[in-house]
Amino acid sequence: MGATTTWSRIAKRLPALPRLHRDDQSIILWLVDEEREKGEPLLCALVTVGDRQMHPRFPVIAEQLGLACSDTAAQQQMTWSYEVLKAHQYWRHRRPGRG
Repeated sequence: MGATTTWSRIAKRLPALPRLHRDDQSIILWLVDEEREKGEPLLCALVTVGDRQMHPRFPVIAEQLGLACSDTAAQQQMTWSYEVLKAHQYWRHRRPGRG
């Protein structure tokens, strides 16, 4: 859909999902991308806070997954924005019924 989501939206769609502490959210975000293929975007970038704001743990998760994410806030924001764009482009071309 070319969008991002938040934990509260995920919880509404999955009512059986318990309320997660930020540490638990981080683990889940890391697990989502742990076994991704080389060159695939980080899907965890699509889980945001507030109004399409980078999840505060994204820089650490990205680093743990091998994606260089600078210490500066501007570079982290740019890396996150690029991963969101890559994820949207990557999955847009993989929807069923599209060539």
